[in-house]
Amino acid sequence: MKQGNGSRRKVQALKGPRGSQIGGTDGELEVKALEALRTAYKRLSRVLSDEIDRSRKNVDRMSDLGGRLRWVAERHSMVHTALAAGPAYAAYLCGECDQLPEVRSLAEMAAKMANDGNAYPTALNLLNYIDHELGWMPIEKSA
Repeated sequence: MKQGNGSRRKVQALKGPRGSQIGGTDGELEVKALEALRTAYKRLSRVLSDEIDRSRKNVDRMSDLGGRLRWVAERHSMVHTALAAGPAYAAYLCGECDQLPEVRSLAEMAAKMANDGNAYPTALNLLNYIDHELGWMPIEKSA
């Protein structure tokens, strides 16, 4: 089922990932994974903005980068909202993903790649893969 925040998820009454009670778990894994994602999205936003500035003469490239920046900004906003809402919403957003430590590690890797302006396409593809792992709707095209 598609949610307004761009994610799709099966809803389970009062149950979070791995069968835990949503209100009864500290949501530490979910929060750490989302914090790593927030960092990656923030860094990638900066890199994409810089790339747009460098591409002023190439309208097609600017348009393509602008679409990617819009996606990254939407994801950053969604993750930021989830972290502000607390562990229960973070657990909901992460759904039934059993690979949260791996997602966190991949998000940290994407954040490191985002520091290198030449590696941003790989960081975008990695974040797209993370979307898939979390059950979120992937971006329309890869980097």
